[in-house]
Amino acid sequence: MKTIIIFITALLLIVGCSSEKKSEQTSDNTDQLSKANVEGQISNIQNTEGGMKANMEITYTPSEIPFDLNGKPVEVGGIKFTPATQWTDYGGSGMRIASYSFGPLENEADSATMTVFYFGKGQGGDVNSNLERWINQMALMDGRDPHTAAIQYELDVDGMTVHMLSLFGIYKSSMGGSMTGKSENKENYRLVGSIVETPEGSVFFKLTGPDYTAKIMIEAYMAMIKQIKKI
Repeated sequence: MKTIIIFITALLLIVGCSSEKKSEQTSDNTDQLSKANVEGQISNIQNTEGGMKANMEITYTPSEIPFDLNGKPVEVGGIKFTPATQWTDYGGSGMRIASYSFGPLENEADSATMTVFYFGKGQGGDVNSNLERWINQMALMDGRDPHTAAIQYELDVDGMTVHMLSLFGIYKSSMGGSMTGKSENKENYRLVGSIVETPEGSVFFKLTGPDYTAKIMIEAYMAMIKQIKKI
């Protein structure tokens, strides 16, 4: 009888130790899962913040299409810029100092275009009015106010402030010139605008085009903007 009691006691001790060990393992696993969840949340927050930060700047699509900024240099308003040789150069007329096109690519119907305007020192309107005008040339596919999606920030280029703007959606392209008041809605379009505040007044750069072609052109466009020099 005494032997049976000793055996049962030993068995209970073994079961108790096993349960305690299992409980510790469960606790450890729970801690690990909690830690993983916290780390995952931090990672998600960091990724979200990184995405938000990235979205605060104009991005482009790196491509296998090579480009170089060895086009014909243009001097205007106290600055000099050099376009990509891969762009078709249409020259300028009047206040339109220069105009270029690229593409189309990926079976898109239209080319992307880039124009440069200079109206003279103290002319052409203030920066905010022009940014507003560009924003209002776009509409969002879901009907929201385009201001909610506009990416705006500033660059310092050779000691000058450059105001950047980017939007994607429906571009209200003017037909027959801006004086007619008529426009054609072009879906899946991009608009990128830059206003360079020079000592001689503002110089306006504007790129528009269908989604893919425009994104490829933006790669060279951004490089060109960042290499603008005072003269």
